[in-house]
Formats: sequence, structure tokens, C-alpha cells
Amino acid sequence: MKNLIINLSLCLSSLAFYAQSATPSQEINGIYFLMEAERGVQAKIFEYGQYNDAKLLLIASCKQCMPGTYTYQKEASEELDRAVFYNSTGLYVFQYDDESFVMIMLNVTDDVEWTDFYFSNFYSKNKTKVKAMSQDKIKAFILSISG
Repeated sequence: MKNLIINLSLCLSSLAFYAQSATPSQEINGIYFLMEAERGVQAKIFEYGQYNDAKLLLIASCKQCMPGTYTYQKEASEELDRAVFYNSTGLYVFQYDDESFVMIMLNVTDDVEWTDFYFSNFYSKNKTKVKAMSQDKIKAFILSISG
């Protein structure tokens, strides 16, 4: 009986991990912890909203700080079955799970590979997930959704 309960809970937790949605919602909003500090900042504020017809994700280092603005990519989100955002500087933000995101910037070369990053980081509302993440796991995740 104990094994059945353990196996059932493992199955349900893995289903929750893969139960992303291509359509973002206000549930994105909150404080996210970073795998690697950015300019000394260990946490960032994520806020999802809509301005006119554009669906935007704003990411800021503090309440008074100017946020980075990322535009929702509907076609890519539907294709990858997870929310995808992009900004004009070349940063992509991919939903990892219901409480986490991966941000990458690809190296600009003639033969761009989706694992050749100029920048990558992991953001999560869950500190345990942040501690368990690594650059290799980010590459594996990007390969799994781009392949």
C-alpha cells in the first residue's frame, strides 16, 4: 500500500510538471528566485498583463526599477505547448513549469544552435527548484522543446 501511494504521488507530480499551458495568465505574477544572480540581484518581479492588443511579460529587479518587456509569442507558444515571450534585444523566456521560466539569448553566429547561449538563467517561485537547476539542465530543456 505504501508503495502504491508513493508511485501515485510521483506520477501526479510529474504530470503537474508537464502540465504547462500555451496561454499565459495572471498566475505568472510574483517574485522569482534566480539560479544565477544578475548584477547582484537574487530575485526578480514578474508581471503578466495586456496593453492594447499586446500580451506582455514585465520582469524587474525591484518595484521602482524599469522592467524588461517581453512580448507573448502566440504561434511559438502553441507549437511548444508552453508560454513563450521574446524581446527586441534577443532574449527568449520559456515557461518551464507552472512556477518557473528559462531565459536564453542565443549566440549570434551563421550556424545558430539552440544550445549555444550567450546568456541563460532559470527563474522560479520555488527556491528548491532553483537550487536543483544547472546550465546543463537548461540546455537539456531547450533541446527537449526545440527538437
